Amino acid sequence: MESQRTKREWLQWLARVRLLMILLILAVGVFWPQYATGQATSRLFLPIIVFWIMLGSLELILVRWIPDASWHGGLQVGCDLVVITGVVYTTGIQDSYFISLYLLLIIVGSILFSREGTFLTAGASLVLLFTLEMLAYTGKIPAAGVALGSKGAIAVWFVSHGLGFLAVAYLASLLSHLLRSKGQELDAKREELLELQDFTQDIIHSMRGGLLTTDGEGRIVVLNRTGEEILEKSFNELRGVSLKEWNSDFWLPGLMTGREKAGLRKEIDYKTPRGKQRFLGISVSFLRSRDLARSGYVFNFQDLTDLRRLEQEVATKERMAALGRLSAAIAHEIRQPLTAMVGAVKELGRMIPLEEDEQHLVQIVSRESERLNRIITDFLNYSREKSYEFEEEDVRLLLDDALMLMEKKPDVGTKYQIERAYNGKVLKARVDASKIKQVFWNLCDNALRAMPQGGKLTVRLEELPLWLRIAFRDTGVGLD
Repeated sequence: MESQRTKREWLQWLARVRLLMILLILAVGVFWPQYATGQATSRLFLPIIVFWIMLGSLELILVRWIPDASWHGGLQVGCDLVVITGVVYTTGIQDSYFISLYLLLIIVGSILFSREGTFLTAGASLVLLFTLEMLAYTGKIPAAGVALGSKGAIAVWFVSHGLGFLAVAYLASLLSHLLRSKGQELDAKREELLELQDFTQDIIHSMRGGLLTTDGEGRIVVLNRTGEEILEKSFNELRGVSLKEWNSDFWLPGLMTGREKAGLRKEIDYKTPRGKQRFLGISVSFLRSRDLARSGYVFNFQDLTDLRRLEQEVATKERMAALGRLSAAIAHEIRQPLTAMVGAVKELGRMIPLEEDEQHLVQIVSRESERLNRIITDFLNYSREKSYEFEEEDVRLLLDDALMLMEKKPDVGTKYQIERAYNGKVLKARVDASKIKQVFWNLCDNALRAMPQGGKLTVRLEELPLWLRIAFRDTGVGLD
């Protein structure tokens, strides 16, 4: 495909050069008629040149219209052989200055054809020239008023031109072969270079982290796809932009002065164009040329937002675990003396007759002790790490269980009415069954407390495209 394209370009170029050469020959015949001799010149030279111009124009059109046809080269060389022979005839055959056009045509043949085709072009030129000379010598065609000389002179003339044609054919074919070989090597190297560039680009764009490269003056020259996703900026927006002016946080201390060593690292907070806050880890190294001269900087960066959040969660869990251990120790250390004091106060009240005020004080001590015990228990439960077990459950059944338990409370049936505003359709979701039922119970309990005089609690369960919506509506003054 590459050689076909090159040959097509050569044909188009040769077609244009042919027209220029024909116009030059026409100018020579018109302005310097002394180079065209004989009576035949005035009758045939200009028509042949005009015909050649028309033929060259037609060939140029054919090359553009049918660029991939294989017969273009043979057609052009064949037509040129015939027309050049006519020009040589009209300009004096042996005395013609245009015999050198055969040499140019042989060179063109070496460009378009293989070595065999080049020698075939040289042979055809020699045959046509010899045939033309013999026809003129024997009087078969007019000799255009030029002395043809003896047979010996004609033989020397023919041999000298034949050797010249063959020498040009050999040298031109050899040079064209070398040029083709070098062109093929160059094409192969170009393909290797393109494949290497594509491979390098694939590596750069397949990196999981962001890669940004600048030149020695800090202008951005490379940004991979991952970097575009992290920064939410396209490479076309940042190409050639000064990194320090765009985001000075990327420049590490000392880079502008060049005193820092490679391997520098820092972490920054980055706000994307969409307003998202991200935590980036950046490391930088120097980009060096083959002679180890510093030519730029390479910035590797990663989005550490999720990692930072996980670290914060781990730290929180560790603090909660430490708080849980502290709470357990507090419960152990406080509950024992508290239990002893409560028992002692109760035993003292049983052993010693107490007045009404004294009994009231004992009750206060017992009640506040129990409250303190509940506070310690709640603190311990709050500080304990919570665990959830999510499974695919039918939310409707879980809601029914919670509402049924609520209806079994002693005061619910007489004062309150619970309405289920949903059908029996199965609606599943990933939930912790025990925890979600406790949530349902708490919401219902709060709703009933908001209606001390009684009322109606309506519970709705709706399926939306991405989630389920559960609504609790009471007729009291509280939850809605």
